[in-house]
Amino acid sequence: DVFLFSALPDAPGTPEPTNVTGDSNEYEFHVMAENAAGVGPPSDVSKLIKCREPVSPPSAPNVVKVTDTSKTSVSLEWTKPVFDGGMEIIGYIIEMCKADLEAWQKVNAETVLATKYTVVDLEAGEHYKFRVSAVNGAGKGESCEVPASVQTVDRLSAPEIDIDANFKQTHIVRAGASIRLFIAFSGRPVPTAVWSKADANLSLRADIQTTDSFSTLTVEECNRNDSGKYVFTVENNSGSKSITFTVKVLDTPGPPGPITFKDVTRGSITLMWDAPVLDGGSRIHHYIVEKREASRRSWQVVSSKCTRQIFKVTDLAEGVPYYYRVSAENEYGVGEPCELTEPVVATEEPAPPKRLDIVDTTKSSVVLAWLKPDHDGGSRVTGYLLEMKQKGSDSWIERVTIKTTKDRTTLTVKDSMRGDSGKYYLTLENTAGAELDARLQGEVVTIRAGSDLVLDAAIGGKPEPKVFWSKGDRELDLCEKISLQYTSKRAIAVIKFCDRSDSGKYTLTVKNASGMKQLSVLVKVLGMYSMINIHT
Repeated sequence: DVFLFSALPDAPGTPEPTNVTGDSNEYEFHVMAENAAGVGPPSDVSKLIKCREPVSPPSAPNVVKVTDTSKTSVSLEWTKPVFDGGMEIIGYIIEMCKADLEAWQKVNAETVLATKYTVVDLEAGEHYKFRVSAVNGAGKGESCEVPASVQTVDRLSAPEIDIDANFKQTHIVRAGASIRLFIAFSGRPVPTAVWSKADANLSLRADIQTTDSFSTLTVEECNRNDSGKYVFTVENNSGSKSITFTVKVLDTPGPPGPITFKDVTRGSITLMWDAPVLDGGSRIHHYIVEKREASRRSWQVVSSKCTRQIFKVTDLAEGVPYYYRVSAENEYGVGEPCELTEPVVATEEPAPPKRLDIVDTTKSSVVLAWLKPDHDGGSRVTGYLLEMKQKGSDSWIERVTIKTTKDRTTLTVKDSMRGDSGKYYLTLENTAGAELDARLQGEVVTIRAGSDLVLDAAIGGKPEPKVFWSKGDRELDLCEKISLQYTSKRAIAVIKFCDRSDSGKYTLTVKNASGMKQLSVLVKVLGMYSMINIHT
C-alpha cells in the first residue's frame, strides 16, 4: 500500500520534533494495521526523512568569454546559470584542453566562487579550448564552452589614464600641508610611469610610489616652491599618454627679481626690481625696502608700503657703502628678500683738479703736475686720465705714464715732439668711472599697432653709467604701460600695446664721469612687431 503525506503539521499536544535542520523539519514514520477488532502493533520505524523540493544539477553558465591573454595565461569571465537546480550554487569548475587533442582536464583543484578566473602556466603560442560548469549540492551541471580556441600571446594596448568624476587637475593647498596626487592607469605591456616638474628635481622633495596600475606623488610640508605644473606620463611600446596637475600653494611671496639701480648721488639712489616669480597664490600688496651700512649687520626699513617696483632712497651718508634689499608682501605675510650682493657707495663725479703745471721738459718728454680736486665725489679718487692732442687737431690721444703719491701726481708723456705742444686737459677717474660705450644698429623701426615695442640695449661703462630712455625731452617712467630695467650691461624699455601716439623719437642716454653718449631711434607704429637690439 502507498500513502502520500502532505503539509505535515504537528499533531495537537505532541512535542516539537527532535530533529531540525535549517528551516525544514525532519520526520520518522511507522505504519499500523486496523480491523474490526482495532489497531494492531506498529511496524518498524523508517529512516529519518527531511521534507524538501526535488533538486538537480544547475544549468550551464551564460556566455564564457576571454578578457585577457598573455604568453602563459588566459583570463576568463562568465555569468551565473539561469537555473540553479533548486539549490545554491557552491562554485564553478574550469576545464581546458589543447585545441588539437580534445583531452579535457580540470584546471582548478577547488571550486571557484567568483565568476572569473585566470588560467596560468600555459605554453606560449599554443591554442587552447576552455569550458566552465556550475556546481550545487546535486553535483556538476552542464558546461559552457568558449566559442573558439584561444592562443596564448601578449595582448598589446596603448596606455590609458583612468580619470573619474571627482578628478581635479588644479589643487590648492596651504603652506605646511601635504600635496598628494593620485592617478590610475592601464596598458599592455605595463607602462612605465614618470612624474616631472619643470626646473625641479622631484626626487628631492616628493615621495613617489608606483604599481602596475596606479601611481601617487606626495610632498610633505609644502611651500611656495612646490607650486607649479606636475606632469604624469605613462608610456609603453604601443604609445604614451600624459596628464598635467596644477598645484597652487598659498604662501608668502618668493623673492623679487634682481635689484638694479640708477641716479646714484651723494645722498640718494633709485632702486628698481621685478615682481616675484612666485606670488604665493595671492596678489602682491606692496614691497618693503631696506638698507644697511656695509659695516653694520642690522637693517633699516626705508619704505614699508612701496606699491611700485621703483623707489628712491634718500638721506644717505656721503661716501658710505650701503647694501639694499627688497621683500614682497601678500595676504599671507612677507616673503623672502632679494638683496644686492655688492654695496653701493653714495657718491658723485669728482670735481676737476685745481691746477695743472708743467714741471720739466726734455727733448723726448714732458713732466706735468696737478693738485687734488677740492671734492672727490664722495669716494676715494683712484686714478687720473690724461689726454692730449696735437696743435690744430681735434683728436685727443692718450700717451702718458701717471705716478700718484699721497698729495701729488706726476705724469710723463713719452717720445714727445714739436707737435706735442698745445693744451693739456686732465680728467679725474674714481669709482664712478671713466669709460663709456653704447652702440646702435639701425635708426628706424616700424611695428604694428597693438604690439609691444621692446628697446633692448647692450651698454658698457666704467664705472657703471647712469642710463635712461626718453621720448622727446621726457624721460620714460615706470608705469602699467611701460616696463623698465637698467643693469650694468643692459638698458631695456618695453612699451606695451603700442598705438599711433607711441610713434616718435626714442633716445638712450648713457653717462658717467667720462662723459655722455646718446643714441636715438625713430619708431613708427604701423604694422608688425619689431625688436631693437643695441650691441656693444
